[in-house]
Amino acid sequence: MTGQLSPLAQGKAAGTTGYTSKLLKTGQTTQYDSELDDGYYEAGVAKSYTINTTGAQSGTTNVDIANLISTTGAFTAADKKYTDTGKCGILAYSGYNPDTWVISGSASNNGVFTSTVSDANSITFAQTIVNEDSDQEITFSRRAAISNNTVLDNNTGLEWLRYPAPSRTGYRGTGSMEWSGTLYDIFAFCAACNTASVGGYNDWRVPNASELFSLLDTSGATWLDSTAFPTVPQYTWTSSTYRGATTKALLMQYDSRVFGNFTKTERYKCMLVRGGTA
Repeated sequence: MTGQLSPLAQGKAAGTTGYTSKLLKTGQTTQYDSELDDGYYEAGVAKSYTINTTGAQSGTTNVDIANLISTTGAFTAADKKYTDTGKCGILAYSGYNPDTWVISGSASNNGVFTSTVSDANSITFAQTIVNEDSDQEITFSRRAAISNNTVLDNNTGLEWLRYPAPSRTGYRGTGSMEWSGTLYDIFAFCAACNTASVGGYNDWRVPNASELFSLLDTSGATWLDSTAFPTVPQYTWTSSTYRGATTKALLMQYDSRVFGNFTKTERYKCMLVRGGTA
């Protein structure tokens, strides 16, 4: 069904007001039991997606996400380092260097820099820097190239970023991030994508539990439509707080096809969606 407009979407294109809400099929096409199960009836509207990869939805957009605000470190010109003992670990990630950083708030070292080495105490840059003690707030933002590709759900009218948060976002650039409470949590990631108008839009949001579940494909081959969504995180944050404890949020566990409730300080992947608010 990928790329084909459903009758609901055709009606929308013809000028009807809004999308007609109908339950979606789960994707289970096999009857696994003699009982009349989901696979027997295949009840609901078949999933249908349009993949957008041209114009504003082509290529990537640079998104700058703050990782550290420091007031206690120092730049040293001789070794091209910024040192803030015990705090630079949030910047470090052994998986790759160079990394691109945008520095702001500095008296002498604002700009775009490339890191060569980083650890818990310091980050070393390829470019020349100026001696400076941090007596003001200096912000280090990691730059990530975010795909502009989107996927329109032809049934619900929701439009998704095609790929989840990639490397060079989240905790130490791993792509995993807290639900809330950090400079680079899922809502900060979303806000940064909106600031940069990823995909040509500035109204992205973190999807709720129902929206993430609507993508689930229970056919057994993949968790989501692999053509529409080539990269699917095993665990994906929802925007929905767990009713049993407000310190937890619901996590879509695509591998087990169920929701879990996890503390908001834990780190997992994030997808973004737009639409559905009116």
